[in-house]
Parts: sequence; structure tokens; C-alpha cells
Amino acid sequence: MESSRFPCPFRWARSLGVAALLTSLPAIGATACTSADPASAPPAFPTGAERDTEVKHEACDMAAANAQRFDVNGDGKPDMTRVPDAAGRELCRVLDLNFDGAIDVFVYYDPAGRERRRESDYDRDGRADEIVNSRDGAVFLKERETNFDDKLDTWDYYEGGRLVRRERDSDGDGLVDQWWAFNDPTDDRCALVATDRNVDGKPDPETVLDLCAEARAKQAATPPRPQAPAPRPSGAAPLPTAPAPMPPGGAPIAPQPGGASPR
Repeated sequence: MESSRFPCPFRWARSLGVAALLTSLPAIGATACTSADPASAPPAFPTGAERDTEVKHEACDMAAANAQRFDVNGDGKPDMTRVPDAAGRELCRVLDLNFDGAIDVFVYYDPAGRERRRESDYDRDGRADEIVNSRDGAVFLKERETNFDDKLDTWDYYEGGRLVRRERDSDGDGLVDQWWAFNDPTDDRCALVATDRNVDGKPDPETVLDLCAEARAKQAATPPRPQAPAPRPSGAAPLPTAPAPMPPGGAPIAPQPGGASPR
């Protein structure tokens, strides 16, 4: 899903790694990826940030003669419909998850029977709000509509099952104006976020925000907690051993049985 038009900072993110990304993003202003002066006139279109924002539904023939319908709650209406091909392989599935008679989810399958696409309607308006695209059973792209205008505005990219970057059209004008790089594999809430303020299709380096910078600074400034002393072994402490008597020659003499001293 890589595009030749994808902004430079995130090509850097993949090639240099997290540590280099943290130090390199502020210096992008000196590179060819620098956004133009925010006070200047917007550049001529296209900028390369244009996106197809249409929420596209993939056909699933739930009225097919060979469709298999299931009424889970016994209300006389199908809550799940499976649509197979002529050989019986399932092509797609239609789900009414909350039993209200409206379709909530369309699921589509590849020839191996693995899920390849899922369209979900979360606000019950009959239109998909999220489209999840999978390859070989693994998610690689989520397309979402988040502001109730029936247009896609957020694109999440996954690698190895982990969210690694996001592109957003935050103002609904059909142009990507935010780029997110999720730079902490242990916390998917952490990201570097760059914004395009002058509508030239490129992130403005001075806008880069580290969402977890404050938390990291607090963690670095917090002194380590003192360690508790090791617990003492249970039971009474052993009695000290009396030293062996010393003869005139200086060599120790072993105690005799019964406690008698040697003569």
C-alpha cells in the first residue's frame, strides 16, 4: 500500500527507526520535504495529499437463491446470512449484531476462507463507518469515517498486526493534513504527529508533536523508588561457635568427645 507520494518524514521513520525519527523530524525543515512558508499563497493543486474519501460498499448478494439465512433470536428475521459461490465456498456474510433488523456488518472472504474485508456501521445509519482491509488474514489498512459527514477521513496502516502510521483529513476538505507515526511498539497511544497548516500537502516540521513526551519527561525526572531490604530468614539465629583452644605450639586442638579438654 506504499505510495510514491507518501510524505518524506515517514519514509525516514521506516528506514531510520524510532530513535533516529525522534531526532530527525525537527531537522526536516532543511530538507526538500520542507513545507512552504505558512504566510505564502497555497500551491497549485494537486498537492499529492488528495484522497478518495467516498465510502464504497462492496456488493454482497444476500438475496441469492443459495444464500443461507439464520434466525438466532427467533424473531422471524435473519440475523446472519451467508452467501456462497456455486462450489459452496463462502464469499461474504451479512450480520445484524443487535437484532434490530438493520445490517451492522458485511464480511468478505478470500479463496482460502480468510477474512479480507469488513464493513462496519457503528452509528446505525445504514452506512459503513469503518472498512477493515486484510491480506492473508492480517489487517493492513483501516479506512474510517469519524465526523458523520459520510466521507472517509482517517487511514490507519498496519504492519505485522501493529498500527504504525495514520493519515487524517481533519477538516473534511479531501486533503490529508495530519500524519501520525506510532513510534512506541509497547504503547499504541504514543505517536509523533505532524500537521500541514498551509495546505501544500506536506507536514510542517515546526508542528511535530510527541504525544508521549510529557509522560516520558515525568518518568525520567522521577527518582527511583528505594528498594526494600531483603527479608531475614525465618527461625532463630544460629549460636556463635566457640574458637578451638590453642596449644603452646600454636596449632588448634580439636575438642574432645563429651566436652573434656585435652591434657
